[in-house]
Amino acid sequence: MRKKYTRKKRLSFLGKVTLILNLLTVIMLLVSYLSPFVDPRTFWPFAFFGLAYMPLLAVNVLFVLFWLFIRNRRTFALLSLMAILIGWQPLRAHIGLNKNRLTTQEQVENQTSDSLIAGTDLRVMTYNVHLFREFGQTKNEPDIKDQALELIRKADPDLICIQEYYTRKKGQHDISELFRNALGLKYQYIHSTAENEFESYGLAIFSKHPIVSSGHLPDFEQGVNSIIFADVEKEGRVFRVYNVHLRSYGFQQEDYDFIAGPIEESMEKRISSTKRIGNRLKKAFTLRSLQARSLRKHSEENTKPVLIMGDFNDTPLSFAVNHVGKGMQNTFQKKAWGWGQTYNGDFPNFQIDYVLASPDFQVLRYEIIREKLSDHYPVLVDLVL
Repeated sequence: MRKKYTRKKRLSFLGKVTLILNLLTVIMLLVSYLSPFVDPRTFWPFAFFGLAYMPLLAVNVLFVLFWLFIRNRRTFALLSLMAILIGWQPLRAHIGLNKNRLTTQEQVENQTSDSLIAGTDLRVMTYNVHLFREFGQTKNEPDIKDQALELIRKADPDLICIQEYYTRKKGQHDISELFRNALGLKYQYIHSTAENEFESYGLAIFSKHPIVSSGHLPDFEQGVNSIIFADVEKEGRVFRVYNVHLRSYGFQQEDYDFIAGPIEESMEKRISSTKRIGNRLKKAFTLRSLQARSLRKHSEENTKPVLIMGDFNDTPLSFAVNHVGKGMQNTFQKKAWGWGQTYNGDFPNFQIDYVLASPDFQVLRYEIIREKLSDHYPVLVDLVL
């Protein structure tokens, strides 16, 4: 008897197009894994692929599911699946997989200074308060100062780094007095990047423990995008904390509108908008690289235990975050669980706020407090020095 056999049908034209698109997304995902190692000043497009990691990951997951549902084509699912598994570490940098968190969000909100986790030596917070105004808020609308201060009071940090700090210099709207008197954070270092005789705007470090010295890094400072530091003494030990606000993208409303789409405009205008956004990205990637190198050099010259906290304006797969974080503990990767989103504005809607700790610290707990007051969520971390 003649053996019967079946031959797989050739891919249709649509199937071939789908496979080619799948291969392209696999290649782009693999390229994104290189972004932490390539200085944007050398070749900035790698930084763009790092920024696009999460969308590329999502598309590759969809391709895996697509091929699994196509009979006799399921082996094609291995293309994206292998690319995803190769990037296990980048995945861990974006999604926390630590189920052994010590407390929950609800417990944090109910804690006071007398109910810290047993053995906790230091509770720190970083918070970009967006001038104590909601994202997109007009000047005529009430600010979120009272809600933000109440959130900080409940979290009860020993030390907090604030970016986009705004205060009046006198009277009831002097926020530094509220931190000192209402929150017990009586030691402070405020670096104004813009001020007049009535008000100021910049970065601030508030602490329950004495600040013995402080300063800022003048290299590559771009307005509010600056870096400051303070040496804090606690129980006879001194550690250094850096408050970081790296270069932002500088997007204007027209850029957000174009990104949000769909855009009803001519092809010429679309090309112009794409070039404008590309130039903003390139400039931001390059300046963050310079700031990151300056910060890295400054922190390495220091012999004290170090905390580096703040708004990096970049994702976990960026050169800036990884260059600064070499040899440091990323507290998110140590103790977080779930999606690491710290920015809730229009773009990029990813994790861009970090707390990095030198090996002198033990990380006990990490929490993103998902209260949408500013365009950033505050990050709270418990440590032992």
